[in-house]
Amino acid sequence: LLAVVGPSGAGKSTLLDILSARTLPSHGLLLLNSLPLHPASFRKLSAHVPQLDSSLPLLTVSETFAFASSLLSPRNKSTTAADAVASLLCDLRLSHAAHTRVSIGLALLRDPGVLLLDEPTSGLDSSSAHLVLQTLRAAAAARAAAVVLSIHQPSSRLLSSVDSLLLLSKGSVVHFGSLASLDAHLLSLGLSVPAQLNPLEYAMELLHQLPHPKPTTPSVSLPRKQEETKPASPWETPAYSSSRAGEIGALYGRSWKVVYRTKQLLLTNFLEALLVGLLLGTLYINAGYGEDGARKRLGLFAFTLTFLLSATTETLPIFVCERPILIREASSGLYRLSSHVAVALLYSATVYFLAGLCAAPAAFATFVLI
Repeated sequence: LLAVVGPSGAGKSTLLDILSARTLPSHGLLLLNSLPLHPASFRKLSAHVPQLDSSLPLLTVSETFAFASSLLSPRNKSTTAADAVASLLCDLRLSHAAHTRVSIGLALLRDPGVLLLDEPTSGLDSSSAHLVLQTLRAAAAARAAAVVLSIHQPSSRLLSSVDSLLLLSKGSVVHFGSLASLDAHLLSLGLSVPAQLNPLEYAMELLHQLPHPKPTTPSVSLPRKQEETKPASPWETPAYSSSRAGEIGALYGRSWKVVYRTKQLLLTNFLEALLVGLLLGTLYINAGYGEDGARKRLGLFAFTLTFLLSATTETLPIFVCERPILIREASSGLYRLSSHVAVALLYSATVYFLAGLCAAPAAFATFVLI
């Protein structure tokens, strides 16, 4: 369990973004077991928990875990997936109504070899923060995983659960090692830690007085052919655990739950459709089949399309809420981004070709975009 500590602006979050292969370093090398790290492969091996939790508020904790488990382990039986979710809820000590630390549980469902967390204890009281670290330590021991987390306000109780410290200041490494080695380092500089502080708290107060070693770039002695060839590794598995059909089915099920539980939106759409239907029906009642009736029907179609287009704008708040969740889930390899747009493509293709519209690719693309 490695804790990345430092004041605000020290580079903790940036370092975790680089280690998780979500941000490319501007210079230097990123190595994994002395080999160049390949971002696509490392994302399958690791899991990243951002500082801000992002999960659908209308789903319970169990449903959120079950959705991720169905995509990560599609071949498992439903009872096995349910047991895994129940076990994880018990380990995290989460109730079915609690959404705190859900992101940690979603990351543990991936069974990662490396778990990266950006300030998982922020906003928690001392007891809850200690419980989170104890859970992470137990998960690391059970899964033989490496856990790297950033801590903004380290206390002696939290540090007791940490194996190593990485103290940063303005993007530079000030110290790397255990808490005892930091205490010895301060003593070697002639600095005695006060009784009311732990060595890390005292070091953070005196960061401007501590020497900042000059960063060095590790050298990698690999043959040219080996550098150009992607090294074989045990985590070279298919990028996605579930098939495209399984992804679309899981996304459909989750979307329907969200829509069904948005009671206000359902009621508004129902009443709006009923009132508009009655209004247009009374305006164009008995339109007839002559030339005048044809004009009335064109007007009816125009009003109907206007109503349908205006009704779609009511779903924009749901899209805004789901956007950060979509980015997090797709970037972590939970499902393909194309599965999210497959619904619109299937609908467009069905309507377009059944209606006998222009078969030109450009015309079909314009229809899909509109």
